[in-house]
Amino acid sequence: MMVAGKTHQGMVRKTNQDTFLTVMKNEQDSALLVVCDGMGGAAAGNIASTIAAHTFSDRVEELFETTPSPSIRALRVAVAHANDAVFKESVSNPELEGMGTTMVAAVIHKSHTILLNIGDSRAYRIRGDEITQLTLDHSYVQELFRRGRLTAEEARNHPNRNLITRAVGVDECVEADIFEGELAPTDLLLLCTDGLTGMLEDHEIVSLVNASSSLEEAVDHLIAAACVNGGTDNITAVLFTGAGIMKQGEAENG
Repeated sequence: MMVAGKTHQGMVRKTNQDTFLTVMKNEQDSALLVVCDGMGGAAAGNIASTIAAHTFSDRVEELFETTPSPSIRALRVAVAHANDAVFKESVSNPELEGMGTTMVAAVIHKSHTILLNIGDSRAYRIRGDEITQLTLDHSYVQELFRRGRLTAEEARNHPNRNLITRAVGVDECVEADIFEGELAPTDLLLLCTDGLTGMLEDHEIVSLVNASSSLEEAVDHLIAAACVNGGTDNITAVLFTGAGIMKQGEAENG
């Protein structure tokens, strides 16, 4: 297994509120990927995404100590812990009131993959020349699209496309959508924030990835292209494949 990830503040924002973590357990053929996009002001957004990512990751690492493949129920508990940690920090400090964060995460054991998401950070599968969005946004525009009131193109360019309807830490409880499936050995799994998907079309993402000679190069190319196209938000991308030699991932935040 191999993983590469990078976060960038973009070309407009003065701070980076995104956080990502990767944990690779080579002795178990297991991995954890998590990406969060904070909100609530420069400091608060960064704090929310950092707390959520680390709290969730710590909880999953505890699960890895007893099983290489945590259950969906256990992952829901991990999400609840992350939500509770952000919410308590928010209500205890007036300067952080109302802060929250998106979360998209993958827990992988061999080919078996469990994805969860809250908000509009996304997971994609890249299989050859095909790219498939595996998660569904929790956003105002996605709801309009689901009801047939917007076309895909209208949704992409809607002025309220950044309004999310679900976030970690805003309320006492939050529910994650969870998806379960299998990855083929040559599949690539991409986790990213809307700073990437807002700047690049799906076909541009898959073309850039397939034109790259390594995961690290692919992540660099994705972020560079998002910046060239405007870079109006923080940009984070994490790429994973079950093929090859496992590498230790890095944790980053702005």
